[in-house]
Amino acid sequence: MDTSQAFLTFLQPRSRSLGSVSSIAAIAATMMLISQSTPASGQRGQTKPKSATVSTQAGFSENDKIVHVLNRLGFGPRPDDIERVKRMGISAYIEQQLHPEQINDQAVDQKLQSFPELNLSNEDIAARYKEFINADQETAKLRRQMRKAMDTKNPPAAGQANTQLSPQAIRQMTMSDPDLMKQVQETRQQLAKSAEPIGLLHEEFNAAKLIRAVESQRQLQEVLVDFWNNHFNIDIRKAPCGVLKVIDDRDVIRPHVWGKFRDLLEASAKSPAMLVYLDNFQSVADQLPNQAPARRRRGGLLAQKKAPAANQTRKVGLNENYAREIMELHTLGVDGGYTQQDVREVARCFTGWSIGSPDGARPRINRYGEAGVFQFYPRVHDDGEKVVLGHHIPAGGGMRDGEIVLDLLASDRATWRHISTQLCQRLVCDDPPISLVNKCIQTWQDTDGNLREIVRTIVTSPEFFSSAAVRKKIKSPFEYAVSSVRALDGTLDPEALISRKQLLREANSMVRPPQGGGYLDMNTNTLLGQIGTMGEPIFQYQAPTGFPEDSRKWVSSGALISRLNFSLALTQGRINDVKLDDPSENAGEMMDTNRMIDRVANRILHGQISPATRATLVRESQADSGSKATPATIAALLLGSPEFQRR
Repeated sequence: MDTSQAFLTFLQPRSRSLGSVSSIAAIAATMMLISQSTPASGQRGQTKPKSATVSTQAGFSENDKIVHVLNRLGFGPRPDDIERVKRMGISAYIEQQLHPEQINDQAVDQKLQSFPELNLSNEDIAARYKEFINADQETAKLRRQMRKAMDTKNPPAAGQANTQLSPQAIRQMTMSDPDLMKQVQETRQQLAKSAEPIGLLHEEFNAAKLIRAVESQRQLQEVLVDFWNNHFNIDIRKAPCGVLKVIDDRDVIRPHVWGKFRDLLEASAKSPAMLVYLDNFQSVADQLPNQAPARRRRGGLLAQKKAPAANQTRKVGLNENYAREIMELHTLGVDGGYTQQDVREVARCFTGWSIGSPDGARPRINRYGEAGVFQFYPRVHDDGEKVVLGHHIPAGGGMRDGEIVLDLLASDRATWRHISTQLCQRLVCDDPPISLVNKCIQTWQDTDGNLREIVRTIVTSPEFFSSAAVRKKIKSPFEYAVSSVRALDGTLDPEALISRKQLLREANSMVRPPQGGGYLDMNTNTLLGQIGTMGEPIFQYQAPTGFPEDSRKWVSSGALISRLNFSLALTQGRINDVKLDDPSENAGEMMDTNRMIDRVANRILHGQISPATRATLVRESQADSGSKATPATIAALLLGSPEFQRR
């Protein structure tokens, strides 16, 4: 059974529940996408480019090239973007996007000013998070006390669990104890009060990402921010990364996407979010000078001179997580020539790279974690001599050991190849031609890793406009959702993007993520929730690899059904935070099906509709007994077409 047949079999029992002729036509259209896609293969971190035949600009009109540029240097065209780029010229538009600081983006900036928590200083964010953690701990402490009191009054039977502290049980206890009732009320009020800024911060952060992607004129910058956030992946479900990722995006990723890769790499290495996510914040020398092997007391990074009780300790020492990922994923690549011994030596170089509060105190490492700033602790650093990738690092270097490693990795040709290949995958095609990767490597060498010039090399190359690139990549769920809103000339409502009724739940998710690998923000009435439902929950990829850059990995029957449901929800106005323009001018005008398809397709596909897609739309629209296709129906069908799902 081939992929298309398997998809039909999978869909058959539920096709009726999808509701209308639009579902049938969109399914038929998306099946064409599946049948034209080749499943990707490969292993974790694989970056070796494959050979590709380049046929430069064969058979592409100026309109095709403009759509291609808007799809790759941004999240797809708005209805008036084609004419705007045509007036400017493609080269001038590309040059403008390479210098986003010259682009007026005042409308988006004004929208973002309505997010008060997102504009807090790093210190204020950390302080608010600490207030919430303290309130949460007080609530947990009170619940333990109440449960203990209930167990004392009504001891559980032998072999049974402790009494469950249900809402009903709490009411019974507080009704008979006014002092306890007052304590419970005060604790709840304090928790809700301290949770509000954390919940708001989480919602505003996600809302800002969506607003920038949908509405910003600086489209290439947002594509690259998305790329580098994914390259230096951090899962916000690991506390306190949900808070620290806000700072990481603001201070690490955004300021460095146009600079030198070496600077970006160091900013990531010192990012509190990355230090927590990959556990380097608690990596210390296995053997500290003049001390027994380092041990940690619960609640503190280092043991005191007097050893704590055995049931309150666990051994800590060298942690290799960050050392492995910085080489395999962030720089050299899985085939970059490093060994397990190199991993251990790099880990030794980064001991003592940790986080601390603004006053420099060591972090308290408990089940919540704390939000802090980068701090180097010389006392726990392995200051012995080391050998990394054949380079000798003398003893006594302190924090400089880690900086030497960053120098070595950023200047290694394997890093240049690995990063260049991934950038070409995002901007050009899933199997980047070796010729283009080699051009990027040459630019890397000539400019000392200037990321702006490397991107310029890619987007101005003949390979960028080749037949191997144009309309060959499949949109990720994020790209698909954002490009759909843009295609329908939609905007986002800042107020609707924030769900104030769920701030306590959002804050709780920052310290207690869903059990069993669940995701946050899966409300299907929102754009963010729809993106997650389609398979790309924002900032929630558990593995350090991040979401795949190989777009073929997004193709599956379940994923396509989710996209179909999204296109129907979007065009029917069921996504609460999206405001849409009518998908067709003069919607009330009487039009036959072909004319309606032409008008809506001109706005969404810009003339790229194939005869097969048109025939499918006409046939399925006419087959819908008792109803006439509307512009919204046609728009939903076109959003599900192969032409739109490819970029």
